Amino acid sequence: MSTIAWHASRWRNRKRPKAYCELDDWTFDPRYTEGRCPICGWIAPNAPSAPLWLTLARRFEWELGGLVVLLGVLILLAVAVMHAAGYRMPFFGAPVHAAPVSGVASHARTSPSVHASPLVSATPHKTP
Repeated sequence: MSTIAWHASRWRNRKRPKAYCELDDWTFDPRYTEGRCPICGWIAPNAPSAPLWLTLARRFEWELGGLVVLLGVLILLAVAVMHAAGYRMPFFGAPVHAAPVSGVASHARTSPSVHASPLVSATPHKTP
């Protein structure tokens, strides 16, 4: 028998807690009724008050967990919008405008000027 089948058979064959109320002649599962008889309110002795999953769910702060998830979603949304707009965070890589891209500007703007313009002189002229 495999380990999974063994655990599954153990899960199926476990005894469910049952309580019997003599006053109402009623058998019930006290885990789902807070340990009380659903008809008269009699409290069953040594009965678990809730199933394990419900006990754990009651201990968890769902509002705080929801706020943490919302914060994560908003941060991911902000990063996606910044990426689409062309902005980059310093720890996500270099900005788009810092990357050398050919063909963005004309040759005259990207290379130093070798030839001086005849209209503009580098040295001032003295007129006599």
